[in-house]
Amino acid sequence: MSGWRRARDDAATSTSLTRGSAGEATSADPVFRILTVCTGNLCRSPQAEQLLRARIPAALGIGIGIGAAPLSAAATAPAPDLLAVASAGTMAYDGDPMDDLAASEAERLGVGDVRAHRTRRIREPHVLGADLVLGMAREHRAAGMRLVPSASRRAFTLIEFAHIVEALAHGDLPEPVPSIEAAGPAAFLRAVVHAAARTKGRMRLSATSHELDIEDPYRLDPAVYRRSAEAIDGHVARIADGLATLARA
Repeated sequence: MSGWRRARDDAATSTSLTRGSAGEATSADPVFRILTVCTGNLCRSPQAEQLLRARIPAALGIGIGIGAAPLSAAATAPAPDLLAVASAGTMAYDGDPMDDLAASEAERLGVGDVRAHRTRRIREPHVLGADLVLGMAREHRAAGMRLVPSASRRAFTLIEFAHIVEALAHGDLPEPVPSIEAAGPAAFLRAVVHAAARTKGRMRLSATSHELDIEDPYRLDPAVYRRSAEAIDGHVARIADGLATLARA
C-alpha cells in the first residue's frame, strides 16, 4: 500500500489526536489544511477555497480528474480525509451568504457548492490550525501573521505562492521536495510549504498591489468580478499544475 493511501486510512481515526496542544497544525496530522483569507469572506477567499478544494486533489491524483474542462459539481468534493480547505475574512460578519456576483462567477468556473458558503471572521484558531494560509492580498497575509506570528513561514498571498510553486516545479529554485508516493499527500504538501518559506526571499516579486494582490471586486462592476475571478482561477491552476509536477518528481 502506498504512503498516501495509508495516510488516508489513518486519517479517520487519528485526525482529532494530531492537532498541537494549542490547536496548531502539526507534521503528524494526515490532513493538510488550507485557509484562504480576504476582507469580507464574500468574494475572493471563498472562490479560492472552492477552486483549491477541487483542483489540488485532481492535481495529485487523489480526487476526480478535471483537466482543462470546467469543474463539475461532483469534482468539487475533496478527497476524503486528506485535504481541508476553509476561508475567512478580516472584516467579515459571521453567517452571510456569498456575494451574488462572486457566486455566479464561481459557478461559471464550474464550482458547484457556492450557495452553501457562509462568511466568518478570521480568528486565531483558524490560523493556528492551518498548514498554509493564503491571503488574497498582502493585508490579509499580514492579518494572519498578526494573529499567529509563528504562521509567518506558512503565510503567503495567493499570487506569491503560485509564483513560488511554479518556480520550484520548474527547477528555478533548487529545493528538495519528496515525491507524494514517498511522503503521502499531507507530508508532501507540507514539504512544499516549507520549501516555499525557505525560498520566498529569493523570488523577485514587486511589492506593488499589481504583483501580489487579487483585485477586490466587491460592489464594483461585473467586469471587475469577472477579472478578479479569472485571476484567482489562473493562480489556483498554476499552483495545481506546479504541485502535480513536484508530486511526480
